[in-house]
Amino acid sequence: MMNNSENSQAKSTGLYAKHYGILQAIAERLRSGGSADVDLLLEDTRRAMESYEICPDRLHAVQAELNAQINRS
Repeated sequence: MMNNSENSQAKSTGLYAKHYGILQAIAERLRSGGSADVDLLLEDTRRAMESYEICPDRLHAVQAELNAQINRS
């Protein structure tokens, strides 16, 4: 059974993966010359900004954990 820390980490990792996927999908749609629908562009921009805010937070958390593990040695 997972403890709270492992459960929280698993959720955080899943959240990062989800939002990273959203950013990839939006970027690919823009690269491929996706729809010129301005409403879709506005929605994509909103979703991308929300997702972008989550990704650096997760990367910083992983970096902090790695540093903690390295310093334990």
